[in-house]
Order: sequence, then C-alpha cells, then structure tokens
Amino acid sequence: MLLLGPVWGICVAVAHFVLYVFVLAPAINALGHWWGRKNFLTNSATNIRLLAWLTGGESLHNNHHAYPSSPKFSMRKFEFDPSWVVIKVLLAFRLVQLVGDKVKLT
Repeated sequence: MLLLGPVWGICVAVAHFVLYVFVLAPAINALGHWWGRKNFLTNSATNIRLLAWLTGGESLHNNHHAYPSSPKFSMRKFEFDPSWVVIKVLLAFRLVQLVGDKVKLT
C-alpha cells in the first residue's frame, strides 16, 4: 500500500488472494494426490519435497494428511517446511501460540 497506493495495493492483494485460493492451492492439492513420495501409507496424498520450498511446505501433503492439526509439515530429515521457520520466529517473539498436535516438532 505504501509503494503502490491504496488502489493498486488493493488490486495486488486481491490478485494474490484469487491466484492463491483458486489456482495455486488446488494445483498443489491435485499434484499432492497424484505424484510424489509417501512417508505414511495410510492416506492417498504424496510429498513433493522440492516444491515445498516454493509453496511454504504445502506440498508436504502426505505428512499433512497424516497429522492434519500439526503446525509443522516436515517430518523427515530431507524435508523442509519454510512456514515452520516463520512459526518458530513468531514463537520466539511470543507473537503466536501453538495449538493442535505437537507431533514431531523437533
């Protein structure tokens, strides 16, 4: 808003919202049920580790289905969840509080 002004700022925010909610999120969901690796065989979702770097961990879909209320999606050594880094920083500043399963949060 400071750089673009209120009109263009709102346009950019709305475009981001529409692209994320109606394009990116369904595409990640579709990919996450079609191709990738499984840590947990109890669900049909898969993980795409490389894509997790670009999607804030959202493509660690198999892990999310195994522990849906866990705030951390990465569960194996070579998986990276960028959103978990942000959550840890917010926790350090006491700006958030964890709720839900505390599964494999180390």
